[in-house]
Amino acid sequence: MTLGRNEAQALVKAALKAATLKDVTVRVSSSRSANLRFAGNAPTSAGQAERVEVSVTATREKASATVSGSAQDSAGVAALVARAEALAAIAPQDPEHMPPLGPQRYLKVAAEDPATVKLGPDARTDAVARVLKVARDGKLVAAGLYEHVHRSMALGTSAGLFAFHGETEASLTTTMRTPDGSGSGWGGAMSHRAVDIDAAGVARRAADKAEMSRGGGPALAPGAYTVVLEAQAVADLLDFLRGSLGARTADEGRSFFSRAGGNAIGESLFGAQIKLRSDPMDPGNPSTPFADDGLPLQPTVWIDQGKLLTLASSRYWAQRQGRAPVPAARSLFLAGGTASVAELVRGVERGVLVTRLWYNRMLDPRQILATGLTRDGTFKIEGGKLAGPVKNMRYNESPVTLLRQALALGKPERVVNDGAVVVVPPMVVDGFHFASVSDAV
Repeated sequence: MTLGRNEAQALVKAALKAATLKDVTVRVSSSRSANLRFAGNAPTSAGQAERVEVSVTATREKASATVSGSAQDSAGVAALVARAEALAAIAPQDPEHMPPLGPQRYLKVAAEDPATVKLGPDARTDAVARVLKVARDGKLVAAGLYEHVHRSMALGTSAGLFAFHGETEASLTTTMRTPDGSGSGWGGAMSHRAVDIDAAGVARRAADKAEMSRGGGPALAPGAYTVVLEAQAVADLLDFLRGSLGARTADEGRSFFSRAGGNAIGESLFGAQIKLRSDPMDPGNPSTPFADDGLPLQPTVWIDQGKLLTLASSRYWAQRQGRAPVPAARSLFLAGGTASVAELVRGVERGVLVTRLWYNRMLDPRQILATGLTRDGTFKIEGGKLAGPVKNMRYNESPVTLLRQALALGKPERVVNDGAVVVVPPMVVDGFHFASVSDAV
């Protein structure tokens, strides 16, 4: 079940009432999720889960302990508190511990879609049926997942803070392959409103890529290429940047944004067309209005006209450095233009189109250098047209390259991402490095 504000607040109050220590934080998370998986052009499994978790963190003289459980009665919640307080008595001290926050003011975010809350098995079946029809009509083999969730999070402290946020989310992903396994395509969509997901459109995108890559293609020589990255590929690499936008790692000399005696805030590091922001109140793509510790999340511009404006800073690090704390981004919006992927391709004389990246791993945090593989549709571009599939390749590259060497930006779209709301455009990027060829389809 998904708890409403009053139900969650009642659990928070019960836990705080049972506490004997002055430094206590209570988190109550709940969700109702459902999914329908498919493979081999048929549904394979369906599932539905309801979850409630109460988490109590008790602190005694900077020594903290956390205990979690599913109890929703007064006695059960009190037992969690007692266990957390007992463990805090034997826990080591944390020299960076910060006392719990008191009352805060939060933005009003409308992230719960009533229709998605009520979504049932018929809607899931209909969405998957639309995907499978496209696959069968194209004589392709589809696999994938349709899922949706309604969840809530409540946070309360012994200092008087209470925060509550509810949201819905729906997503559909599918991979389609030719019967001989030589061609593969992918499509995906995510939104807080299930009605925004065009199942047939997602399926057609995957089917087109699978058909276009049928039979495979030649290997390109490793090297630097002009690439057209679809929005999903942009997000796959940009995710490494989101994790690097921190002031502490920069100040301590462990980040791309490090500078002697400080960080790179105020420097022009990227192309003049680059603007990166976050906004929990975005009407089309809302996100949570508070961080894990209860700090309010505000609309924030991280990069504007290529200049680094903001780095995230925890309460501890901000206090130490004499700054205001800035919570890490829970959403990313990269400004773009109006061009479609096809229009971006037409502007490239010679290059490579990349659908998405996978098996992505960090190589060097200091350079934000990552590696991974192209997947599910990689094509050669010649004379502004797709000239057939090529073998997948391993990349060794940084999101810094995307933001420094972008030649053109397309129309932004929300992509599939489990960690944050991410809305980015497809991009044309110069000098993108491929290190080797992969035989994977």
